Amino acid sequence: MTEARPTRRREDARLVTGAGTYVSNDASGALIAGFVRSYLAHGTIDAVDVAAAQQAPGIVGAFTADDLDLADIPGTGAGPAVDGMDRPPLARDRVRYVGEPVAVVVGTSRGAVADALEEVLIDLSPLPAATDATTALSDEAVLHPEAGTNVVARRRSPADGDGPPDLDRWPVQVEVEVPHPRLAPVPIEPLSIRVTPSGDGPHARLEVRCGHQAPHRLRGQLARLLGMAPDAIRVVTPDVGGAFGLRGMLFPEYPIVAEVARRLGQPVHWTETRTEAFQGGTHGRGMHHRVRLAGDREGRIRAAHLELTAEVGAYPHNGAHVPAFTGLMAPGTYAIADLVVDTTIVVTNRAPVGSYRGAGRPEAALAIERAVEAFGRAAGLDAVEVRRRNLIPADALPYRSPTGALYDSGDYPAALEELVSRLDLPALRDEQRRRAATDAPALGVGIAMFLERAGGAPDSSEYAQVEIGPGGAPIVRAGTAAAGQGHDTVWAMLAADVFHLDVSAVEVVTGDTDAVAAGTGSYASRSAQIGGSAIRRCAERVRDRALELASQELEVDVADLELADGTVRVTGAPDRSVSLADLASVADAQGERLASDETYSPHAQTFPYGATGAVVEVDRETGHVRLRRVVAVDDCGTVLDPTIVEGQVHGSLAQGVAQALFEEVVYDPEGQLQTATLLDYFTPSAADLPDFETGRQTHPAPSNPLGAKGAGESGCIGAPPAILHAVLDALAPDGVDDLVLPLTPHRVWRALGAARTDG
Repeated sequence: MTEARPTRRREDARLVTGAGTYVSNDASGALIAGFVRSYLAHGTIDAVDVAAAQQAPGIVGAFTADDLDLADIPGTGAGPAVDGMDRPPLARDRVRYVGEPVAVVVGTSRGAVADALEEVLIDLSPLPAATDATTALSDEAVLHPEAGTNVVARRRSPADGDGPPDLDRWPVQVEVEVPHPRLAPVPIEPLSIRVTPSGDGPHARLEVRCGHQAPHRLRGQLARLLGMAPDAIRVVTPDVGGAFGLRGMLFPEYPIVAEVARRLGQPVHWTETRTEAFQGGTHGRGMHHRVRLAGDREGRIRAAHLELTAEVGAYPHNGAHVPAFTGLMAPGTYAIADLVVDTTIVVTNRAPVGSYRGAGRPEAALAIERAVEAFGRAAGLDAVEVRRRNLIPADALPYRSPTGALYDSGDYPAALEELVSRLDLPALRDEQRRRAATDAPALGVGIAMFLERAGGAPDSSEYAQVEIGPGGAPIVRAGTAAAGQGHDTVWAMLAADVFHLDVSAVEVVTGDTDAVAAGTGSYASRSAQIGGSAIRRCAERVRDRALELASQELEVDVADLELADGTVRVTGAPDRSVSLADLASVADAQGERLASDETYSPHAQTFPYGATGAVVEVDRETGHVRLRRVVAVDDCGTVLDPTIVEGQVHGSLAQGVAQALFEEVVYDPEGQLQTATLLDYFTPSAADLPDFETGRQTHPAPSNPLGAKGAGESGCIGAPPAILHAVLDALAPDGVDDLVLPLTPHRVWRALGAARTDG
C-alpha cells in the first residue's frame, strides 16, 4: 500500500450539483403503485374489496393477496427457518402491525392512485395485541398460530456452558437494566423500486431499479419468490439517498411491485411516503438488557451474566439475526473470563426490526458500559480507573472472547489514555467544581469504550474483477454497492496505485447484476476490507501478467521493467516501451483477456475499537442537554483515504448523538404508532451537533492485505453511552443515577423532579 492520502471524491461533483440518479426520481413512463395498509396492530381480515378501486379513473389494476398468490417470505433470521412465521407480502387472513400492506393499487398517476386507495374497503376484526416484549412472552396473544408461540429463539453463549456464572462468590456485585428504544433509519430518500418487464415466454426478463446494499442478493430473493431464474432478473442500483442497513432488507413491496409489473406488462414504480417509512420499518434496536457483574474489591470484574430480550416486530425474517451480533460483542473491550449471555427473541405487533447502522453492536456497548460504570461506583473507582483495571491488554491480542469472537489487533488501553488526554479531565473537573457553587448549568463528562465486529460472517466474501480495457484503462468491477461511502473514488485509487495511473484513468462498475458477475454487497463495514482487498489482489495479478507479456514483447527480464503513465517501459530506457492497450491486444491474440477476477474471503472478522468522550451542560430547570464536545478516538486499521474515513466517523457520530438525545419510535399500548411523521420523530440538524474532535490509532488488521478494519459504525456505537454517562455525571449531585435514552428535556426534567421528591 502507498501512504494513505486524501483524494477528491469522484462522485461528489455529480451528487452536489443535482446530477445524481435516484430511483425515487425515476417514475417517468411508469405506472404508479400505492398500498392500502392495516389500521390495526392485530386482527383478522374479514374482507378486502378492491372492486370500486379497479373502476376508478386512471387505475389499471388493484390486487389482494389472493389475486397475486405470491410465495411467502421465509421467517428466517440468517439461520434456520422459523416454522409458522413466514411473511405473506400482502397480508392474508390476518394483519400483525399497523401499516402492514393489505392491497396494492396501480394507476397512471400518483393522484389517481391516492384517490383509488380511498375506495378500497378492508374489514378487520380486532384481536388482542402483543405490543411489547413482556406481553409477547406471555403468549396470551399469539401472532402466528401455526408457530404456537411468539418466541422466535432462545440462545445461550457460550453454547456449551452449564449455566449462568456464580456471581455470589464475589464481594462486589451490581445489576443494571438497559432498554434500547427502537430507532427509525430516516434516509433522506425513502424506499423506492421501479420494475420494467421485457420479452415473453422463456425470454421474459425484469429490470429492477432499486437503491439496495446488496443487488445480487435482491436478485436472488426476487427470483425465488417469483419463481424465475436469477439471470432473468437484472438489478440496477443507481445513486442511493441513504442506506444505514435499511436498504439491505427485503421489503414485501419489492416482490409485489415486480409481480404486478410482470402481470401488467408495463413498468411499475413505487416510492413510499415518509409515514409509510415510519409505519413499515424496518426499525433498529428494540432490545432490553439485564446485566449483572461481580468482582473483587480491587475493582476487577470476574463474572458477568447478561440477559438480552429482543423484540423483532411482527415477522423475524429481517431482524432475528441482529441479537446474535449483540451477544457476540457482549464483553466489549473487557477481560471477563466467566461470562454468559442468554438471549430471547420474540415477535410483537409492531413493524419489523432489521439491521440499522451498528446492527447489534451499539446495544452491546451501551449495556456493558452502563454496567462497568455501575461496577466502578460500587468498587469505589472512577470511570477511567475501573476501565484501566479491566481492559484487555494489548499483549493479549489476538484474544478469544467467552462468546467466541477473535479480537484481532489493537491497543485498547492506549485508546483510553489518548481520549483522557484529549479531554483534559483535570481542567473539566475544575470547571465542574466551580460551576457547582453557582446557578450555571451543570457540567458533566462521560466516557465509553467500544468494540465493533466488522466484515460480516468469518467466511464472508466479495467478488471483484480488474481488466485492462481496449483503450488501456483499468476497468474495476466490484460486487459491493455504494451508498455514499466513496466507493467510486477508493476502488479507482486502489487500482490506480497498482498501475501507477491517475485515479481519473480508472473506470469503476458496480451496482448492476448484468455487468458484475457476482456480489455480496455493502454492509457491516465490510466493503474496504473485503471488497477493496479483492480489487487490490486482482489488480496486482493483472499488473504481473502485463509485465510478463511486456517482457516477451520487449525481450527483457521482468525485473528490468517499470509501469508509468499507462505503459510498461524498460528501466533507464523509456523509449523502449509498450502500452497497456497494446498488451491487452497481445493477450487477446493469445486467446486470453488481460483480466483477473476472484471471490475473495479473508476467513476472519475484524474488530475496530476505540474510546469516546462527551462533555455536556444540563439546565436543571428545563432538563435541556447541550452537547458541548464529542471526542472520538478510534482504530479502523489501515486508512485508505483519510477524508473519507473522517466523513464516515462524523456521520456515524451524528447518528449516535441522535440516538442519545433525540430519536425514539413510540407506540401506544394498542400498537398505534405515535411517531409517524418528522413532526413527531425528532432528528438532529447540523445546528444540534458540536464540532467533532477525532483521534486515530492504527493497528492494521492481520487478516486482509490492506490491513483495513472498517470505519462506518464507530460513532453510533461509542457516542450513546458516552453522552448518557456525561449527563448522569452532571446530575449525580442531584441524586439522578439512571436515565433511559433518548435524553429528551422532558425525560431529564422528570428524573430531576423524581430525585428531588425522593429527597
